[in-house]
Amino acid sequence: MTQPFHFGDPERTLFGVRHPAATTPCAAMLVCAPLLQDGIRCHRSLWALAEALALAGTEVLRFDWFGSGDSGGDHVDIGFDGLLADLRVARAFLDTAPGGLPIRVLAYRSAALPVLAQFAGPSAEPVDLVLWDPQLVGRATVSDWRRQHVMQVRETGRYPRGGVVAERDELLGFDVDPAFLDALAGVDATGIRLPAGSRVLVAAWEQDADLRRFIATQRAVGVTVEEVLLDPADRPAWLEPKVFEHQAFPRRSVAGLARHLAAEAA
Repeated sequence: MTQPFHFGDPERTLFGVRHPAATTPCAAMLVCAPLLQDGIRCHRSLWALAEALALAGTEVLRFDWFGSGDSGGDHVDIGFDGLLADLRVARAFLDTAPGGLPIRVLAYRSAALPVLAQFAGPSAEPVDLVLWDPQLVGRATVSDWRRQHVMQVRETGRYPRGGVVAERDELLGFDVDPAFLDALAGVDATGIRLPAGSRVLVAAWEQDADLRRFIATQRAVGVTVEEVLLDPADRPAWLEPKVFEHQAFPRRSVAGLARHLAAEAA
């Protein structure tokens, strides 16, 4: 049974949901949701994945970034440095759970940007990451969001009388600090080097040039990379404006990824 709770600094409270392992736990997983509107759209996918992993014996913690979901703060309080701080707090919280379980960190889509920035560097400790459909170039991610915002305003029939302007501090229902988007746009994770000895599982519906470069960079510095190809026919239409508000639930991919991760943890 899921266990919702708040944790962290009282002035920067985070909301978490624990999915307890149904059997004696063999591993722990920290699940990081995509940023902004994608985090809302992917809620069902991450819940289903967490439940499947918990049933197979993995302790799972999902959390909302500060300024989003049921965590403290407002949308405008989301900042890149704050995302890194949230990651440290959430991982430390999971690390203090009884049993001293090995921890994997799963980042879905745009969550890969703060996760990779947080754990990169030659002096950092080796990490165990799962990158699901990772967005690795911040500038492209922000550009996609802005383009989608314009499509929602102008091309979906929401405002038949026109006159709506896509403001710089408004993005897909979020009031955002432009400095946050600028900082995110400045991250290019394709060349980030994780510590030698780290392990990364990349699950993607397709591999583009950015992802291939990232994988090659990691292997060159002694990082073990496993690649899982998901069924391309199951990939959500992320940038299709007519279905933008639908829950993005690639059922077959969620089930397949859960089976793969559970088998590795066993």
